[in-house]
Amino acid sequence: METTPHPPGIHTLSDSVIRSVALRSSPSRHGRLGGRGYDYSDRLQPNEYLRDRSFAVTEMERITSNDAGLNSLRQSSMVPSTQRPATRHSSAKRYKLSGRRSQKDKEGDTSMAKRRRAYDRMRQQKYQARQREYEEELENATRQVKEETAQLWRYRGKLTSQAPRSLTIWIVATEYLRIFGRGVITCDDITPNDLDFLHAAMAPDVIIDTASGAHTLMRNRILFTQWFPDVRIQLKQLKQITEHSLIAFTTTSFTISAAAMKGAFPHLFQANEGTRSARVAARLRDQHLVLQSSVCFGWDEESKQVIRIHHQVDLVSVLVHILGNLEDVVLVFIGAQISPECVVRDNPSSFTFSCDAE
Repeated sequence: METTPHPPGIHTLSDSVIRSVALRSSPSRHGRLGGRGYDYSDRLQPNEYLRDRSFAVTEMERITSNDAGLNSLRQSSMVPSTQRPATRHSSAKRYKLSGRRSQKDKEGDTSMAKRRRAYDRMRQQKYQARQREYEEELENATRQVKEETAQLWRYRGKLTSQAPRSLTIWIVATEYLRIFGRGVITCDDITPNDLDFLHAAMAPDVIIDTASGAHTLMRNRILFTQWFPDVRIQLKQLKQITEHSLIAFTTTSFTISAAAMKGAFPHLFQANEGTRSARVAARLRDQHLVLQSSVCFGWDEESKQVIRIHHQVDLVSVLVHILGNLEDVVLVFIGAQISPECVVRDNPSSFTFSCDAE
């Protein structure tokens, strides 16, 4: 490679200009500190220096004017970046940065929502687990109570079956009111031991009010309970009348509902509107009656069995108090399925008995 010892501006400046340019030198260190340094330009004559300087300045202005565009570009490039006007590129950059920040915010919100949903699911699962545990505990407790109840019933049956060999009229009367004190809707409501006790304590041809036989007793008690499901017979006193008879004073209560009226008093239930029977039915409907009652037992000492049971309930006095006259009371029992003593009539048309009492 060939090198030439020429200055870089040799093509723009002529030799005459270069020869006429005076050399400059910066003040020496001593001159800057206050002393006077040696300057090469001091050796030139004043007139020659001024003439050459004015020519050089003129030539430099010409050259500089030709390169004005380059200078303006350089000056614009020297403007600090902080003072540059906003350009399309800078605006796009700021938009991208703001977009990135908003995207990060959205991602942060989404992550927070996911964590929140996960936390809620966890709490829901724990709650459901507790509910399942509670249900299992409740089912186990219910099963245990049922098992204990069945065991107690079996134990009670064993105790009941161990009745005294020598029955008395007092024992029979007490057990009879216990068995039928809350009514009997079906034969299943009476335990086998209670059925065995009734058969053992009653004669085969026992007289039950106006009929006879243990079968009649079961039929009447079941039918009366079906008509009046809330029937209650409460023992108040036991009194022995003679050596072979005993009377139990009781209180009988029940409600005359629409279903009870349909079964026990069908003629009142089917009465035409506006008739006297319909008015009587309206006055009796939903009446809760508390009646004085009694049960009389006849005893056979030789067989140690009951040979007669007679029920008596003072229903007439209560109906007179409600209706206010005997004519309406008589109308109540005309066509009724029960007697004024609350005894079920023989062969009621609305009953089919299927309990094997034999």
